[in-house]
Amino acid sequence: MRKKVLVVTTLALIGVLLLSVCSYAASNEVISFKMVGNNSSLLSTQAAKKIAAIIEEKSNGSLKPILYLEGQLGDNDEDLCSGIVEGHYEMLLNAEMLFNWASPEWMELFNMAFIFDSQEHLQKFWESDMGVDLANILLEKFNVRAYINAIALRGPRYLTANKAVYNVEDITGLKLRTPNNPGVIASWRATGANVTPVSWGELFGALQTGIVAAQENPLANIDQAGLYQVQSHLMQTEHQYTNYFMYFNNNWYEGLSDEHKQIISEAIDEGFAWHNEQVNKTDEELLAKFKEKGMIFIPKEEIDIESFRKEIVPQLLKENEDSYPEGAYERIQALNN
Repeated sequence: MRKKVLVVTTLALIGVLLLSVCSYAASNEVISFKMVGNNSSLLSTQAAKKIAAIIEEKSNGSLKPILYLEGQLGDNDEDLCSGIVEGHYEMLLNAEMLFNWASPEWMELFNMAFIFDSQEHLQKFWESDMGVDLANILLEKFNVRAYINAIALRGPRYLTANKAVYNVEDITGLKLRTPNNPGVIASWRATGANVTPVSWGELFGALQTGIVAAQENPLANIDQAGLYQVQSHLMQTEHQYTNYFMYFNNNWYEGLSDEHKQIISEAIDEGFAWHNEQVNKTDEELLAKFKEKGMIFIPKEEIDIESFRKEIVPQLLKENEDSYPEGAYERIQALNN
């Protein structure tokens, strides 16, 4: 009988030890995951690297991001967005293309020129019930979770041309290159500009040869492509504010512990806060650089911004009265009051 009790006790002890070992192994499990980007912005790539480092540090190595932030998995936004939907990787740094897929009627309005007055106005949008609703639609349709508690703000978009533009009349008939985005294209067509499609990689040559005579982009993009070499004037229109998001494949995200989710949230908050400080600092430096390079700078105070709004807003609201969400334009403007 004593022998039987001893065997049972021994087996029980072994069981406890095995459970302890398994528990220890589980608590020290390293979760590796891919964080992907296309290096469309040097600062956003640097911010994502900071986020990855903070995640690994705060998790004591239990979360290990594997970085593909510089286009290693491709630089085409459509392919990258498809990849996060299909679960080929777990985190993606990208702009709003996924929202364009999920809510095209909202995003065409969102991409109207001059709809936002400032970076703060844009932030208020994503913090509002409108931003939350859009994030929920994206999650429902594509099983992708957008982190909207913090966004990586891009510098506002400026207009460049080989002539001065002070009001909407100055842009009539001007051959203008824009991104292939319906809301953006419709906005500039409403001003009377001759919107001409040119791929980003061919833009420098198109401006150099006169295929197009003007374009619009954030200062960082203008600098990256050296467009100050082929454009004489820089207008501070600040006509559009956009941002980058961090996206998660939701199947992966829901499998994380609450502690790991919190660590990732804190890392994104910290990394994007750094990014936004750097963007505004860099924009000031780039303005000084472009002036030194000989560009003629026309500040916002000298531009009749309202003349652009008067052409764009009524026309687009009328053309899209059956597709824009009802009252959405007014709700967005009310955020700025």
